[in-house]
Amino acid sequence: MKLWKPMPCGCAPRWPPEVHVMPFIHIRDIEICYAIEGSGPRLLKIWGTGGDLRRPASDFDRQLTENFTVLAFDQRGMGESDKPDCDYDFATMARDLGELMDAFELEGACLVGWSMGCTTTLQLVASHHPRIARVALVNGPLRLTKADDFPYALEPGELAVYVDRMEETWPRHEREFFEDSLLPENSFLAGWLEQVGRQTPLDVALKLVRQQAMVDHREVIANMEIPVLAAYSRHDPYWPIELAQWIADTAKRGSVHEFERSAHCAPLEESAEFCRVLRGFTAHVEQ
Repeated sequence: MKLWKPMPCGCAPRWPPEVHVMPFIHIRDIEICYAIEGSGPRLLKIWGTGGDLRRPASDFDRQLTENFTVLAFDQRGMGESDKPDCDYDFATMARDLGELMDAFELEGACLVGWSMGCTTTLQLVASHHPRIARVALVNGPLRLTKADDFPYALEPGELAVYVDRMEETWPRHEREFFEDSLLPENSFLAGWLEQVGRQTPLDVALKLVRQQAMVDHREVIANMEIPVLAAYSRHDPYWPIELAQWIADTAKRGSVHEFERSAHCAPLEESAEFCRVLRGFTAHVEQ
């Protein structure tokens, strides 16, 4: 197998490179770890806090790459990507994503944001990035705390307790978080997810959640011109299924799917159904 080598300065990498390992690409101030695999429509995975390009894996990735050309990457501060001392605001996180798409000259892509990845995705959508064709949002927030006109989030006290526990009990908190994010029958995945999650340093995780608490993407949903799929799980302990319907009703071209056999980690817990839903969403021909 040939390894991909970076193109000369000023040249865009070819899509896809001749690689099924994890190379790096320089994005402004950091090195981003990424992987590209599969064939078919172009799809980007943008995962949540503590995630890296190996999550979800196994059955999910195999099924996904049978149907899509998948670009997965570790966001800054996570996985194998650089972890600089910076603010980790979502303008920066979204700019990384946009520059990654530009580097690969990636047109007509479907962005799939899961958990905190929804926040990065929507922040890029807000900038009207021209390469985005459609967006799938999976079990992620539009804002972290409830408002008088928006009950589909956490109570402010819940968020404060979560942040305090993260800071005081790390790394034990990581195991508890992942156990709570899975249905009991899928708890065997918690240990592996914990190992992946610990690659994100505590200070980075704290900065991310504090920055995320300042974000409100409701207007982004209302103003989106591209198709958006809200795919949420009925048993998610964090984001209610009603949020998915709110997104579908508010977006100009919104649709909804409800996962019945997963908690917060639908891509892992319902891999086959997850891939089926994405196939249907990306195969839809615009009239």
